[in-house]
Amino acid sequence: MQLAIAILAVVLGALFAFGGWRFFLILLPFWGFFVGFNLGTEGVRALIGDGTFATLTSWAIGLVLALVFAIFSYLYYYAAIAVLAGTVGFLLGSALWGLIGSDDGLIAFILGIALGAVFAIATLMLNVPKYLVIALSAIGGAALVVGGWFILTGQIPTDNITWFAIGNEIADSFIWLVVWLGIAVVGFIAQMATGTFGPDNYELDRESYRYGAS
Repeated sequence: MQLAIAILAVVLGALFAFGGWRFFLILLPFWGFFVGFNLGTEGVRALIGDGTFATLTSWAIGLVLALVFAIFSYLYYYAAIAVLAGTVGFLLGSALWGLIGSDDGLIAFILGIALGAVFAIATLMLNVPKYLVIALSAIGGAALVVGGWFILTGQIPTDNITWFAIGNEIADSFIWLVVWLGIAVVGFIAQMATGTFGPDNYELDRESYRYGAS
């Protein structure tokens, strides 16, 4: 399981960081499923204190949230944007608390939920400009790559897969914060080059939730 989760996180993260805008419609349901499951298991862990995959409850809630996020990301434009912004805000908030060094996972979860709500609302109020979506996908994708590497190398065990734990690992060596930001910046530049200034300049149509050349 550890190998499968790690590989999935790294691959999905890289695809999202470097092609999040161009392949938005394809990748968002996968992102919603993966991060939705993580959000559900983190919530159960924060409230009950069991391992990430230790109980049937964590699996059930994780799968329900994963399916809800994936389906809404596929069907509705604004729901997809809200899922992207909200989940990126959640992982940033949880990781930030872990970066500070507190051992209270419940606070990390609450902070993540709060920041996720702020990100989702603010993004929708800003009318989801293209550059903001590119930035969010680059940041979120880079986070998955770093988190997947931690899982692959055993720095984070499968019974403790949380963004709080990832923040703790980054706190132990800030080189990983540089790596995270570096991947995000390179991903942003790559997306801008291929999706904005390249020969195939695509825009999302809010009404049909499909791509059209601009």
